[in-house]
Amino acid sequence: MATITPATTYPAGALNIAGHNANVFSTTAGQGVMSEPNGGLEIANLDPSFVVRDEHVMSEEAVMAKAEGLTMPMDVYNNAFAMREEDDPVFVPIGGLCQRVYIPYNVSAVVWQWSFYVAVWRPFMVRTFEDQFLGADIPQVSVRLFIDGVEYQAFRRPLPVSADLFLSSVAGVGASGSADAQINYENVSAVLYDISKLQTAVTAGYHELSIKLYMPRVHFNNDEDETQTQVGVTRFATTPVNDGDITVLSTVHTRVTLGSRSVRFVMFK
Repeated sequence: MATITPATTYPAGALNIAGHNANVFSTTAGQGVMSEPNGGLEIANLDPSFVVRDEHVMSEEAVMAKAEGLTMPMDVYNNAFAMREEDDPVFVPIGGLCQRVYIPYNVSAVVWQWSFYVAVWRPFMVRTFEDQFLGADIPQVSVRLFIDGVEYQAFRRPLPVSADLFLSSVAGVGASGSADAQINYENVSAVLYDISKLQTAVTAGYHELSIKLYMPRVHFNNDEDETQTQVGVTRFATTPVNDGDITVLSTVHTRVTLGSRSVRFVMFK
């Protein structure tokens, strides 16, 4: 232990305020019962046999953990995206599955963990014309992991196919078909995901994890201009009371409904 020389020895009489303050904390080496142990110690003041034990390490000095979560339902439709093409990295972040943390020093490892419950409508689409098969396709719907803005492709998770959608046409009606020619099963698939990612040699500073949805427009891959088309599901006429026929045209859209979700962060010195 460093030798501490008192600025005052508290003689009888009035208190030496300046000396008392210097006994507690001082910028002068060798003074201050608080300042000297906190910054005034050197290696010569330590016993070489001293060993740090469990009781010397306070909570979160070696391990720090943080968790976020959300239970509010969240519905996402592919046609609600402002930017939704493969070459555009701005996908939809999922509320409750994004977290920013501050690491005060370089650490040997961190573990990110995220879990979420999801119900998805993602159809297997079959297109025909007067009983002639024209093709089949599945819209792309997946969740993707980004850490500090960089995607980790190994953690892409395609969401399950949930329904069969038969898109058929008859002569004289058009490529989108007619009401009588439609068969549509709008089943949803519900899945619970629980995923972890280990990072090593992480530097001090702010770090951010975000889980995002990739849901591009629905199209068939063999369409001439697949970036502009949206698959039509039906075109049919309805006759309201005392009114003429009204033609209705609708298109196919994927939907993801998110339930309880959480993200957790644990770092190890």
